[in-house]
Amino acid sequence: MTLHILVAALALAGGSTVALAAEVFTEQRALCLECHGKDGASSTPEVPSLGGIPEFYALLQLVEFRDGERDATVMNAIVKGMTDDDLRAAAAFVAMQPRPAPPTESGDPARMARGRDLAKKHRCGICHGPDFLGGHQMPPLRHQREDYLLKALRDFKNQKRIGLRAAMAEVLYPLTDADFMDLAHYLAHQRP
Repeated sequence: MTLHILVAALALAGGSTVALAAEVFTEQRALCLECHGKDGASSTPEVPSLGGIPEFYALLQLVEFRDGERDATVMNAIVKGMTDDDLRAAAAFVAMQPRPAPPTESGDPARMARGRDLAKKHRCGICHGPDFLGGHQMPPLRHQREDYLLKALRDFKNQKRIGLRAAMAEVLYPLTDADFMDLAHYLAHQRP
């Protein structure tokens, strides 16, 4: 992400309110829920759950999609032409989504152990929080769709997704695809 995108997102963030979300961004709201899920949890393959995503992080992503800094055909089309008010309302809407529920099934014990070791060794909790619940500028990883996490890890390593997160490519460089599968499994299947 270029500096102008970050500056634009910061400027947009200043005016975000929940009331604005009720007045603006009406057509796209149904599209969000259709793909990303009605209860903060996506049931669509390789589409992230929005529950638990902080408003500021959501705004950064929406600005990147709108301005062509992040490539995702469907998202680019949906946000193309959205006004700044629309983006603020969409980010506020995303922030109101409930966190995805913990998985009903336990993860594979061996894969969970390998994933836990990888997360610790590569310090995932430094940026994404000790419980992987994200933060102001970082998305939550805990209980995210496993297939989406795997896609995101691959995209970061292959530099398909850079923005201000170039550090992700560096952190992921030594990891193999098998490592990604165990890490995604671990993050998606953590129990409370």
